[in-house]
Amino acid sequence: MLRWLRAALILAMLSLSIFLGAVFATQNTEAVPLILGTIRLPEQSVAVWLLSFLIVGVLLGQLISSMLLLQQRGSLAVLKRENTKLKRRIEQASADG
Repeated sequence: MLRWLRAALILAMLSLSIFLGAVFATQNTEAVPLILGTIRLPEQSVAVWLLSFLIVGVLLGQLISSMLLLQQRGSLAVLKRENTKLKRRIEQASADG
């Protein structure tokens, strides 16, 4: 049941995001140029620029959090191996007397 509820919530959030993005894009149609230091990008609507940077930000956040997650899983695997070795040493020491 929780899987179904989670899927429904994700679908609702995705639908709401798409709807709000479409409304935002239709309300903000004024074209503006974007200048990033020495780079001048072509004129696009405000909505296109903001939604583009939102998407880039979300993707960068996902990438960074994925890298941190992989690092933590690696550390966990190392600690599990060390724990197993220490358990074997304890068992061996208790068996030896």
